[in-house]
Amino acid sequence: MEKELLQQIGGDGGNNRGVRTELQCQHEGGTCEFFLLCWMSGGLLQGTCGGMLKGCCHRTAKSANIGIDASTAVDLTNVPALEYGPVQNDPSCGISLAKQTAQRRIVGGDDAGFGSFPWQAYIRIGSSRCGGSLISRRHVVTAGHCVARATPRQVHVTLGDYVINSAVEPLPAYTFGVRTINVHPYFKFTPQADRFDVAVLTLERTVHFMPHIAPICLPEKNEDFLGKFGWAAGWGALNPGSRLRPKTLQAVDVPVLDNRVCERWHRSNGINVVIYPEMLCAGYRGGGKDSCQGDSGGPLMHEKTGRWYLIGIVSAGYSCATRGQPGIYHRVANTVDWISHITQIST
Repeated sequence: MEKELLQQIGGDGGNNRGVRTELQCQHEGGTCEFFLLCWMSGGLLQGTCGGMLKGCCHRTAKSANIGIDASTAVDLTNVPALEYGPVQNDPSCGISLAKQTAQRRIVGGDDAGFGSFPWQAYIRIGSSRCGGSLISRRHVVTAGHCVARATPRQVHVTLGDYVINSAVEPLPAYTFGVRTINVHPYFKFTPQADRFDVAVLTLERTVHFMPHIAPICLPEKNEDFLGKFGWAAGWGALNPGSRLRPKTLQAVDVPVLDNRVCERWHRSNGINVVIYPEMLCAGYRGGGKDSCQGDSGGPLMHEKTGRWYLIGIVSAGYSCATRGQPGIYHRVANTVDWISHITQIST
């Protein structure tokens, strides 16, 4: 049971370092406590210790003083805000050498163009596949549900890919192992869209930026993109229910919707879904354009002042490109300070 519960929050705290005694944990600068309290207070678990449901918890001075009520956090009805420091972006973030000149689809099919989205990551988790976004020289952000039950050695991240398994691209792709997995402390699997569906992967080695490999910018905390157009990208299905996956990276432009409008559209199709503040909807009332199966974890991006910003992470959807059922994304501006915090403490 302990192993299963730890895997639900990212596999032994993301580093698979094994069981410790309480004394060993203290020598390493941690405290041995119930993993749920550590997790919900912004700490990082470094393996199990001291018996059932306990982990070796490491905190920064800031995370140690958050004081979150674990019972409130578990049901996620009224979650307290996690407060971290200012968002930090790489100075070279968000620069794409390719210019978008056409409206390209994931559902419906058209190619994104080599190097258009140099932060796009192709993530393999065992036999599963997800997307992701490079945000620094050591970190990739993806959906929490993609990696919440994985161990680092099960996850491999490929950057610079455009046509999967192609040996004739203009520049080569590079594959990285994963050192740690940090799933958001409020992440939760649900029958509807998963709550706080975001995770940060720390790569085993440093990424060298190239024309086709570069980070995307993070938005400001609580920045609003209502009514703006975003681009979703991935190698997911081209048609609802299809097992066929494109080899070439696809992209689609979709407008960001108000959460209540998104709920009403779903209800008109007989679907009662709650779109929480950390979620974002994007799509058209009439359908036709959407992300689809296999795109999970990939980016929803918005361009402003010549740079691209990660505004959403592909999370859920009740179909693909269906009328009245827009895609559901994790809203990055809601958790961006946590994302930035992880990139600073997990290297």
